[in-house]
Amino acid sequence: MPSPVTDELPASSLSAAESYRLMTDLVAPRPIAWVSTCDAEGRRNLAPFSYFQAVCSSPPTIVLGIAWYPDGRMKDTLRNILETRELVVSHVSAGLIEAAVATSVAYEHGISEWERAGVAAAPSSEVRPDRVAESHASMECVLRHAIPLGASPAGAPSSTLVVAEVVHFAIAEGLLLRDPRGRLQPIDPARLGAVGRMGGIAYTTTDSRLEIPRPSVPGEKP
Repeated sequence: MPSPVTDELPASSLSAAESYRLMTDLVAPRPIAWVSTCDAEGRRNLAPFSYFQAVCSSPPTIVLGIAWYPDGRMKDTLRNILETRELVVSHVSAGLIEAAVATSVAYEHGISEWERAGVAAAPSSEVRPDRVAESHASMECVLRHAIPLGASPAGAPSSTLVVAEVVHFAIAEGLLLRDPRGRLQPIDPARLGAVGRMGGIAYTTTDSRLEIPRPSVPGEKP
């Protein structure tokens, strides 16, 4: 039985903070993009974002929503992406979630979250920003589109939607399996150990899973 609707909330009646609360509570769990970038001078930045999703497989494409500060300033991650057009998204597993959260501190521009949080880096193959060395997987990306969304009280965008193409995948040894014909098989979720973002300060692991086959059209041969 569907739950009865008891509260009707027109989005136009909500403050930015209230909208954020509902968006992050209801759109959950969300994957976490641990994004590494560098500016034109090579200064490195690392920060987690959960307004993140895969949206296309050919070419492999991800989207990332990066909010601006209320005073109209750009976050370092967005500034670096617009400046260099490159980024790396590293996978966040259960063993890395505390380090990922530690890199969310809003340090002054030029201060390295890598060093402050003690995160080890590894060189990427096709872009300048480093990968997170201990991550189970990383996606090296190039910027394709940057779309401003909304408006802040300071007159800047509320957020920028980054659309980026994955140009290189790096996967930890032993995670990839192929069938006798050479086709990639699903990565074992237990070994990947993904962590998702919930509302507030809550996170969730993927220890509990369901496997449900996709149904076919009635009468269609399997």
